[in-house]
Amino acid sequence: MVARVLFVCAQNICRSPLMAAAFSQAIAASPVEGRIDWSVDSAGVDADPGRRACRVAAEVVTGVAGHRSSLLTPTMLDDADLVIAASLAERAAIARLRPAARTRAFTLREALLLDSGGPIVAEGLPQYAAALDARRGTVEPPRAPAFRWRRDRGNPLDVVDVHTFGSRPHHRGLTSAAEDAALLARRVLRALDPASAL
Repeated sequence: MVARVLFVCAQNICRSPLMAAAFSQAIAASPVEGRIDWSVDSAGVDADPGRRACRVAAEVVTGVAGHRSSLLTPTMLDDADLVIAASLAERAAIARLRPAARTRAFTLREALLLDSGGPIVAEGLPQYAAALDARRGTVEPPRAPAFRWRRDRGNPLDVVDVHTFGSRPHHRGLTSAAEDAALLARRVLRALDPASAL
C-alpha cells in the first residue's frame, strides 16, 4: 500500500515544503514506517517552479534545504490520498482547481482539530481522509483572540504566511507548523496502526 500525502501552500518555498519534511521525518522515526510505503510531496498554488526553499524553513527542518518549488497541478491532487493546505485560502484554491479533491483537503490545523474528536481507525489513508471529512461541522472551530494592537494573525485554522512579520515571528511560526505536521504524522500512523503505541 502506498500512502500519498500532498502539502500545499502559496509559493511552495516555505510552509508546504517545511510541513512535508517534518511529516516525513516523523514517519521515518516511527516503528510503523516500514509497513507502509509513503509518498510525501508539496506544491504551491501560485508557485514559480524551481525556486529554492526559504532560508528560515531550511533552518527549522533540515530536510527542506534541497527543495525546489513546484506548481500545483490537477494530477497531483488526483494522485493524493490526503491533501494538507497551509491555509483556508489554499484549501479553497485546491477545491477550485479540482472540486473532487475537497473531501480529501484540509488545512493542517483543521486536520488536527478534526482528528481530536476521538480516535480514528482506518485501513488506509483514503479512509483516514474520509473519516476527517465526515467530522466536518461536528467540531467547534477555535476562535482567534481579538487583540486590536496586534497584526491580523489570520484564521486559527491557518498556518499563516509570516514572511513579512519579521525574523522571530517567522521562525516561531514555522517551528509551530513543523511541530503540527509531525503531530499529524503521529496521528495518521495511530489511525492506520492502532496497536503501535504512538
